[in-house]
Amino acid sequence: MCEAYALLHVINLKFNIKNLKLPTMKTIIIILTAALILIQVAPVVGHEGHDHAGQKKEASTPGGSWFTVNSASEAFEAVLRYFPIKPNEETAMQLFLSDFETNAAIDTAQLTVTCLDDKNVIIEVHYIEPGIYELHATFPEEKEYTLAANIISHNEADLMVLGSIEVGRELPKVEKEKTSGFGWNSVFLIVVGLISGALLMFLFSRNKPAGSGTIATITVIILLLIPGNFIKIALAHGDEDHGDKKEETVRNSDLANDEMLILKETQFMFSMLTEYADKTNYYTVLKLYGKIMSSLNGEARIIASQNGAIASIYVNIGEKVSKGQVLAIIEQNLSASELIQIQNEKNNAIAEYENAKKDYDRLKSLEDVIAGKDLLAAKIRLENATNNKKIYDNLSGRMLTLSSPIAGVMDNFNLAIGKQVAQGDRLFTIFNIKLLKVEAQIFDQDLHKLNHPDTATIGSQFTFSVECIQEEEHFSEFARLISFGKSVNPINQSSQVILELDNKNELFKPGQFANVEIKAKNNLKQIVVPSSAVSEINGKPVVFVHSAPEIFKVIFVQTGQSNSSQTVILKGLEENQRVIVDGAYQVKSIYLNQ
Repeated sequence: MCEAYALLHVINLKFNIKNLKLPTMKTIIIILTAALILIQVAPVVGHEGHDHAGQKKEASTPGGSWFTVNSASEAFEAVLRYFPIKPNEETAMQLFLSDFETNAAIDTAQLTVTCLDDKNVIIEVHYIEPGIYELHATFPEEKEYTLAANIISHNEADLMVLGSIEVGRELPKVEKEKTSGFGWNSVFLIVVGLISGALLMFLFSRNKPAGSGTIATITVIILLLIPGNFIKIALAHGDEDHGDKKEETVRNSDLANDEMLILKETQFMFSMLTEYADKTNYYTVLKLYGKIMSSLNGEARIIASQNGAIASIYVNIGEKVSKGQVLAIIEQNLSASELIQIQNEKNNAIAEYENAKKDYDRLKSLEDVIAGKDLLAAKIRLENATNNKKIYDNLSGRMLTLSSPIAGVMDNFNLAIGKQVAQGDRLFTIFNIKLLKVEAQIFDQDLHKLNHPDTATIGSQFTFSVECIQEEEHFSEFARLISFGKSVNPINQSSQVILELDNKNELFKPGQFANVEIKAKNNLKQIVVPSSAVSEINGKPVVFVHSAPEIFKVIFVQTGQSNSSQTVILKGLEENQRVIVDGAYQVKSIYLNQ
């Protein structure tokens, strides 16, 4: 309709519709020229954005310019890539080598490659970068060759066969797609339309019946529009495929819609690592906040028992001390009367010890004829007297010796020789940091998750780990459960989890804050994957499976329980499939952009 209005506008410029006159030859030329322009332009503009039912145009597969041979075993995965090989010409082939389970690049492997079909073919192996090796060889004949790669890496070794190396084979030629449907058929239709319109105009101009000019004009317009419609149909029909002839080309259409091709060098570059989807126990994980403290009998405070002055100091700050080691000596400040009193008490203690010992020895000799209770009373008397005597023996006159009751590390102290101390002053603090205590707060709803009475799958086996949150390098250690708190804090309604931490590496210090992770084992065997393997597409959870050396597949799954490290897969994933755990974001981006 747009073409018809345009032509009527041109015709109205040349003659009056009310007094229609015979068009001159010049007018006919103008009309034909305008029609020809419309015919040539309209179909091209209309085809520019043409789309066949929204079908996506497929791009050529990157691997279409080389040949690829894949091989896999329980230990390794190998991809051999080579360009067309000509006989008796040296060729370079790339070998990509990775661990089968983890997809990690095999670095510094002992690699020997031989030709099984011709022992005279020497294959040189050159290391390029982790996981990538280059093979140089010259093949004498135009035929298929089979290579054998002997691989030794760390504690694993394997012999892998790389078959069907086709020497002399050329890459398949890819036909170019037609970009336009405008051809000789369209030109023929245009010429026929123009000649028919000109002849009819000439015939009408000779007879000149009433209204013949108007009829002729309309007829010419209709005839000029017919070729354009045919051309539009021809152009729209040019790219349509009826399946009669399939183009021999390599496309991404060789893959399923849920698959994608990712070259090995790309996998190595983005560290796309995999793990097996195992059927194992799931752990319910809780994160708690706690504080590190000294353990029971893990802290000792040395208090001055008498007034005096520091006579000697035998330890330094931060020094490790053993149990019973002498720390310092205090010279007591005693008056003459106090010294006399102490000496009298010491003499009484010695006399009591001697009398108790004589009495016990006498009764011991008469053990068979006396009552047993008398001998027991004498024994108890002797033990008390012995202990009292030791106390006065250690006084050494006015000198009081201070010893460490535990093994540990000396904390900060502020003492000097000659400093006066009063009775009850704290002189030293010793910490045994080899063994610490951790107190963490847990709320009822969290405790409920660990031993809910209706959850039969949660057992009583717990695993505890403590992570320091105040150091630059976070480190964690396993801890042992001492007790769950039996009382509730009335302020925040929390109870305590008390743990014992083995601090043999001395990474933790008393007073530090820490994160406490509790894992409760689930006795039900389920398919569990690392949480990093689970992504989302359109709001639905997916995992990416490494199904072939350079092929990855997206699988929509149904997830169950999840924590920061593990996720249960209820449906969609099978046991022992290799899922992407590192680099899942890059795989997802490639899938969405392909």
